[in-house]
Amino acid sequence: MTQPLGRSPRGYELGYLVLHAGRLVQNAVEEAAVEAGMPAMDLLALYILGEHEGLTGGALARLLHVQQSSITPLADRLEAAGLIERARDDSDRRRVWLCPTDKGGTMVRQTMAVARDAARHAFAPLSPGAAAALAALLGDVVEPWLAEVTGSPKSPLLK
Repeated sequence: MTQPLGRSPRGYELGYLVLHAGRLVQNAVEEAAVEAGMPAMDLLALYILGEHEGLTGGALARLLHVQQSSITPLADRLEAAGLIERARDDSDRRRVWLCPTDKGGTMVRQTMAVARDAARHAFAPLSPGAAAALAALLGDVVEPWLAEVTGSPKSPLLK
């Protein structure tokens, strides 16, 4: 028999709650993107690239939960705006890394401040200790998957 997922005091299943918590954060990112005048997917991609200091297109597609074929036009837009740069991997010339430029890093930090404020508001009912505990617990679930997806060598632009 499988162990049931936890439930909230009101009876909602853990997965359902996590889904909606993620949607709250996603809505905050979408609002920040509107303020920045860019598609939400582009801002999210730039944020993810910054968090990982660059990724391959395949890894970015997995983290964005999109088809890999949609990464090229997205990367083209970000590169044309001077927000990312592409670099071929020294050990495998077929591998292309997407890395934020200084301009991209500055822009995402300023824009994501709006999203972080909205997320902070959404999680305001939590004490600092509860928020840290929730982050640690979610890290236990999400970080192994992140390591699997991003487990390739670091970007050649970081050398």
